[in-house]
Parts: sequence; C-alpha cells; structure tokens
Amino acid sequence: MTWNPDIKGIVHPFSALGQGFKRPHTLNYPVERRPDVTGYRGFHVNTLSTCVGCGNCQDICMNEAIDMVEPLPGAVMNPKNASGLVPRIDYGRCCWCGLCVDVCGPDSLRLEAECVYVSADGDSFLYMPKDK
Repeated sequence: MTWNPDIKGIVHPFSALGQGFKRPHTLNYPVERRPDVTGYRGFHVNTLSTCVGCGNCQDICMNEAIDMVEPLPGAVMNPKNASGLVPRIDYGRCCWCGLCVDVCGPDSLRLEAECVYVSADGDSFLYMPKDK
C-alpha cells in the first residue's frame, strides 16, 4: 500500500485567506444607507387634513393593531372628520400587510419607506402616524 498525499486537501483551507482582501458585501449602516425602494412598506403616514375618521382601517386590521384615538393637540383636522378620531398603530402587532392603506377611502393613510425605529420602552411602539 502506497501513501498518496492529498495536496488539494492540504492547500484548500488556505484559500479562505483570500477573502480577507475582498470588499465586504455589507454596508457601514450609520454612515451609509441603502437607497429607498419604491413601494416599500415602512411606517404609516396619515394626512390629517383629508382623514375623515371613518375607522375602516381599524375594522380591516386582522391583528387589531389599529385603534381610533383623539388626535395630538394642535393637529390640523379635516372639518369633515365627524368622529374627531384618528388611527393609532401598535407596531408590536402590525404585520405591514397594507390592508389599512388599501381600504382608506380618502387615501389619507399610506406607508412610507422609512422603517427603522429602536426603543427600549414598549409603550413607544403605540405610534400616531405622521401628518404629511
């Protein structure tokens, strides 16, 4: 029986050292940001000047992540908002399905591309949509 050294098996693990000289595939996140994607489902935006407070978004939400609450003080409301309520989203329950946006009659509720939010306080995830 003769011994045949496996040269490929000995040299192949050292080929991983070549990866150290290549550029990384990741981004340096706080400094570099990836470009926004059209149609991405991020945070909710509600145009209060067109919201009628109908509550359709609350009714369609399968996770019960939306409830209708009093608006923040100083908010410019639609005079046709008979209920005087606006949607509040619980991002602990939201699955970003977009049904609330689809069912919004006056198209006041939409999703924006911004999606990064970090907090240690669980109550801060009860989110009043931005007014734009």
